Amino acid sequence: MDRRLRNAPAAIAYRNYSTYGLKIGSQLELPELESLPPDASPDIRIELGELPGQLEDAEFSTPWLQCSSNRCQFLLDRIARYRVEQGLSIRVDRRLALASGSTAGEGDLRLYLLGSALGALLHQRHWLPLHISAVQTPAGIWGFTGDSGAGKSTLAAWLHYRYGWKLVSDDVGVIKPEETHPTLYPGPPRLKLWRDALEHLEIEHQGLVRDRTRTEKFHLNGHLGFTHDSEQLKALVMLERVSADELASIEPVEGIKAFRIVMSALYLPEWGQRFNGSARLMQYGANLARQIRVYRYRRPWSLEKVEESLAPLIQQIHEGTGHAS
Repeated sequence: MDRRLRNAPAAIAYRNYSTYGLKIGSQLELPELESLPPDASPDIRIELGELPGQLEDAEFSTPWLQCSSNRCQFLLDRIARYRVEQGLSIRVDRRLALASGSTAGEGDLRLYLLGSALGALLHQRHWLPLHISAVQTPAGIWGFTGDSGAGKSTLAAWLHYRYGWKLVSDDVGVIKPEETHPTLYPGPPRLKLWRDALEHLEIEHQGLVRDRTRTEKFHLNGHLGFTHDSEQLKALVMLERVSADELASIEPVEGIKAFRIVMSALYLPEWGQRFNGSARLMQYGANLARQIRVYRYRRPWSLEKVEESLAPLIQQIHEGTGHAS
């Protein structure tokens, strides 16, 4: 046998997964995603391999990030270098972490792969990723958005555990603007909750994965309460906190205010600007705001009084049962 063949590294096998309506062939194991049987024609590939320090022909360049019209490459020190190309592939180079003896593990590598890198790929495909929690209500899929700490995950978890409604997304869901109806394609079936929410929902936190940056927040990976089905998004609700002495309320929002709520829910808007441009991105947002119902839901935040605060939201959902958009 030729010595070169004997010494050649073994090919890394591909594993198959599904998320955001995509079939993924990956050389990296991704336990956060739904597994699929072998597929010879995945929509995208995730590969391990070496990358140069700079993206060739970059139109924008810093020591950590380079972009062209349909490609980008970014470096996360002591973790990995990632290259995302044409909405079709992601290459991961982890030599820097290995060479530096970094303590960053596979979990850190996957965190940014399934976050920033996959987010860039979704925008390269000219799709609309939304940073929302969503549940399958009797009136269809309702999504919840708001500032960090607004309670998106806790609300979705409460509706699931107390009302039995299936979870659809707890971080990002994707709309494909080319489709006639705004179907929401769910992301990884992972629920993230603070310790106090786990206690109120009577969920044992022992054995759960702690959040990388917030030690009192836990990940319920591969949560069985999620549906993998993609269905039409019916409503988007902006969550806002009010003082403890105010009553909870929900009101419909239309026109420019609805558009602004949709745009505020955009996941990684900087990638959206880069790969779609402002005009296309704004058109996507305007179209979606016209296709769904948009609400502003204001309530005092108290885990002890969640049911009381939920009353106007639950009433609005049940009034929407059977509503055809």
